[in-house]
Amino acid sequence: MSRWIALLLPFIATCSNISTVYGFLFRSASYGRSALAAVPVERRETDLCCHQQRQSNSTAELARRELLPRLFGVNVLAVSSAIIPPFLVGSGSKAALGVTGSKKKDYYYLKSVTDPNTYPALVYSNPKSASNNQDKKIPLLVVLHGAGKNDETVWSLADPKGEHAGLLPSLIACDTAPETATDNFAVVAPYAAGKQSFYEEPRSKLLRFVEWVCSEQGQEAGCPANIDPARVFLFGFSDGATVAVELATTRRFKACIICAYGFSGVLPKLALERLKDVPMWIFHSADDVIFPVAYSDQLVTSLRSVTTSSLVLYTRYDTDQEGFTGRVRGHSVGITASKLADIYTWMLSIP
Repeated sequence: MSRWIALLLPFIATCSNISTVYGFLFRSASYGRSALAAVPVERRETDLCCHQQRQSNSTAELARRELLPRLFGVNVLAVSSAIIPPFLVGSGSKAALGVTGSKKKDYYYLKSVTDPNTYPALVYSNPKSASNNQDKKIPLLVVLHGAGKNDETVWSLADPKGEHAGLLPSLIACDTAPETATDNFAVVAPYAAGKQSFYEEPRSKLLRFVEWVCSEQGQEAGCPANIDPARVFLFGFSDGATVAVELATTRRFKACIICAYGFSGVLPKLALERLKDVPMWIFHSADDVIFPVAYSDQLVTSLRSVTTSSLVLYTRYDTDQEGFTGRVRGHSVGITASKLADIYTWMLSIP
């Protein structure tokens, strides 16, 4: 049972003033998330599954009966769900099985872990990077999903038909993630189970989770053992992006990818001081009907007022790059960015 007991590491230096710096966010009536109130829960920006090709029931059944035993070399029905997710054991599609022409099969190395004091999560690391050099440390990428029902298991993060499809965990599950990501990063994606999003959670809880992932207790629970705690990066989409900017004020993270930022106000002076020279790459689409592009425009302007311009990149699309329409039009940059090899190359370039 000791593997499930997390030792909470102190993080006083970076956590103590989060509430002070970002208290305005918790109280602000102008916060852009209010736009969500007008959007049915069912829309969850991660109707991101709509870009995935659906497979027929017969194809899924064939995949389950014939492909899984061959791919894994085991009786999958007898294997723990900590290794093989329910959607693979059940009615997963060929895409979910990674049968897309690629031979990497990175989904095999996805597994679930749980810090009993914070969050369940999916973790990924390339075992080849660890086996080739046990002493080599690899950077960690923390992926924060957007709003959703979040009433399923943590494996919904990897489900190509799920509400968070299209972000990196599901790309890994589909074996379509950029090799720059899968070859060079350990990835961890916490799941806001039972909450609409991480915005409803204490920021210190997420920071404790990150420290747990990097700790011996996290390793005992199944987190990668060769993480470089000094090179932790953050990827946030929608509500996850808004929270990511708040977390960045702790200066715990080397750099951030911010997709569809959702705060409509202006960052306070203290927050900007703490964000000075933190590398950020912001993505937004001008036709986003959930969070207007003006939110990211303002964020970029504010960051560039205190930071070297070359450290603040901004990709501003004119139209939705994934073909989303209707109530989610323009709100798909989390998918678009996740598929870009350039963002992982950029993070690796940061000293």
